[in-house]
Amino acid sequence: MLFLLAASAARAADLPPPLADLAARVNPAVVSIASMAPVNANSSQDDGNDDSGGGDGGGDQGNASQPASDGADNTSGSVVPPPKTIESLGTGFVFDSAGYILTNNHVVAGASNITVTFADGSVFPAILAGHDDDADLAVLKINAGHPVPAVSFGDSSKLRVADWVLAIGNPFGMPGSNTAGIVSALHRQIGDTKFDDFIQTDAAINKGNSGGPLFNLQGQVIGVNAAIYSPSGASDGIGFAIPSSMAAPVAEALAHSGKMSRGWLGVATEEVTPAIQTVLKLRGTDGALVGAVAPDSPAAGRLRPGDVITALGGVPVEDPRALYIGTAEYQTGQTVSLSYMRDGAARQANLTITAPPPPLNETIAPGGNMDTTVSLPAYGLKLAAKPGANGALIVAASGPAAKAGLAAGEVIEQVNGVSVANAADVGRQIKTLQGAPPVFLVSGPAGGGNAGPRWVAVPGQ
Repeated sequence: MLFLLAASAARAADLPPPLADLAARVNPAVVSIASMAPVNANSSQDDGNDDSGGGDGGGDQGNASQPASDGADNTSGSVVPPPKTIESLGTGFVFDSAGYILTNNHVVAGASNITVTFADGSVFPAILAGHDDDADLAVLKINAGHPVPAVSFGDSSKLRVADWVLAIGNPFGMPGSNTAGIVSALHRQIGDTKFDDFIQTDAAINKGNSGGPLFNLQGQVIGVNAAIYSPSGASDGIGFAIPSSMAAPVAEALAHSGKMSRGWLGVATEEVTPAIQTVLKLRGTDGALVGAVAPDSPAAGRLRPGDVITALGGVPVEDPRALYIGTAEYQTGQTVSLSYMRDGAARQANLTITAPPPPLNETIAPGGNMDTTVSLPAYGLKLAAKPGANGALIVAASGPAAKAGLAAGEVIEQVNGVSVANAADVGRQIKTLQGAPPVFLVSGPAGGGNAGPRWVAVPGQ
C-alpha cells in the first residue's frame, strides 16, 4: 500500500500543474486593447509583431485621400472619402490599480484612439501615459472612477529553463485566451529591440497576444509577450517575452514621469577571453572586463582598467552585454551595488547612475609620425615611432593583428596591464612575455570608427 501511494504521488508530481485557480485570479487584470490609427501611421510596421486586426481599411494601403474619380470637379458634388484607419489589436495588463496598464509600444504606436476592455466586459477609453521605443513598451492610463484589478511583477532573474508559465491575451481578437507552456530558453537575442534579452516560451502566442502578461505559478508577471518566430504567421511554439527585470522599472518610470531616463556607468568593457583570463589570473571567463573609465563618470575613482565586473545590483554579470542590459534597467539618479574582481580579490562599490554625456562630434587627430614606423612582423603590426597622445599609434595592421580586430588609427595604451607611451615601449613589454601572446588595451581610431577602449589578445605567427 505504501509503495502504491508513493508511486501515485510520483506520477502526480510529473503532471502539469493545475492552472484554473491561477487563471481565475489573474484574468480580471488582463485587458484587450484596440487602437485606431491612420493607415500610414503604423501600417508599415510589418516586422513579425504586427497585431493588426480586420479594422476599417486594414487591407487597403492605397492613398485614402484621393477623390472618388480622378479629375472630377469637387465643386459639382464629387465626394472625398474620409481618411481610412487601421485597427491594431493587442493585450495589456493592469500593474497599478489606479488604472495604469502596460503593453507593447508597437500595439499603440501612432494611435489616435485607444480603448481597453476588461474580462467583465467593462470598456474604457485610454490615453498614452508614456512609451519607450528602445524596450518596445508603453503605459496606458484609464479613469475608471474606482480601483481596478491589478497584478504584480515577479523576479525574472529567478526563472529557470523548463519552469511552467501561463500566457493570457487577445489572439486574433479572442479575449481572455489562456495558454500554458514552459520557459524554453533565457537571454535570447532576436534583433527586435535595443535591449534584446528575451524569455523564450512554447506557450502559444499569436497576433494579438502582444503586450500581454506571462505569469509564473505564483501569479506574478515575469514577462511581457512581445514577439513570435513564425514562418506560417501563427504560433509555432516559439514565443518571446520581455523579462520583468526590464519591464517593471520601465512601467514605473512611464507611469510616474512619462519617460524612461536610462543611466550610464561610464565604463568601456570587453569579454573575458581565455587569453585575458590567463594574463589577469582570473578564475573564469564570466564577467565584463573594464578597458577604460570615463572621467567624471559614476565609475571614475572607483573602477580602473583590469577590473572585472561580476554583478550589478546583486544580479550576476556574465558578459559585457549583460552589463549593458542590466544598466539599462536603472534610471538616472538611482544607486546600484556593483561587485568586481581586482588583483584576485572580490570587491564591491555603490555607484550612483548618471545620464550619459552628449556624443562628441569632433574628430580626434591621432598622434605620432606616420613617416617613421616600427614593425612587429610576428604580430602584423606597424607602429608610429613617435609617442602618441595616449600610447603607440597603429599605422598598419595585417596578419594576426588584423585577424584579432586591430586597425590603423587605433592606439595601444597598455600591454598586459602595463602602460606604454610609444612603439619602443610596446616592443620591450612584448619581450618580457617570453612568447606568451600579448594583450593590448586599444582605443580609437581617430573619428570613432571602432568602439574602444577594449582589450585585444594577439597571438603571434
